[in-house]
Amino acid sequence: MKLIKSLVAALALMSSGVVFAQLAHPQFISLNFGTNIPLSEYGTIDSLSSAGANPGIYYSFEAGAYFSKLLGIGVNIGAFNNSVDNQGITDQLKTDLRFTSSNFDITSESWTNGYIMLGPYFSFGLKKFIVDLKVLGGIINSERPFVNIQSKDTQYQFNSAAVYGTSFGVNYGMHFRIRLKGKLALRLNGEGMLTKQEFEEKITETQASGASMEEIRRTVTRKISVFNLGVGVVINL
Repeated sequence: MKLIKSLVAALALMSSGVVFAQLAHPQFISLNFGTNIPLSEYGTIDSLSSAGANPGIYYSFEAGAYFSKLLGIGVNIGAFNNSVDNQGITDQLKTDLRFTSSNFDITSESWTNGYIMLGPYFSFGLKKFIVDLKVLGGIINSERPFVNIQSKDTQYQFNSAAVYGTSFGVNYGMHFRIRLKGKLALRLNGEGMLTKQEFEEKITETQASGASMEEIRRTVTRKISVFNLGVGVVINL
């Protein structure tokens, strides 16, 4: 019986803290940055043109406006960049018997993904500590980067042009707002991004003998999934 009373009292205390926090500081704006970790297919290499991504960085502007004590709507505008795993491309090449003992020069640019997300926020906590949960949807534009492979031993060369795709994406996450002074707060961010892009590949290839192949054009899909982990500076409005 004492345990039940204690649980009821704890829930009542949390509820009062939630109400107070949301009435006092419901709105916020935040500038965020941190590390970006590729997940699943986005970080793997299954062909020379797949351009598997290395860990990179993300940066964003985020704002939320609340229309009740707990619920609000917010926007997240930002980007994340990832360099290409050139060593992974070399390893993929050497699975081909023609290239097991070959050496390569690989030149590549970076993946660039920009996004605009909109959707609901659910927040709870105490005056000095607020937890934000979100599930947003919106547009993600992705540039799959230029990759050029040149053999040091033969005339073999492979070139994959930069291509672009735009599609619907999902942004979900949890954030912790820790009040520092006045309206200023520190924000700890953990969030995921998920989309599936369609790219039209443009590939040119020169064989080891020096014979050139015609440009290859084909449509491919690629899942882009990442986890962002970082910090932000928040102003509670």
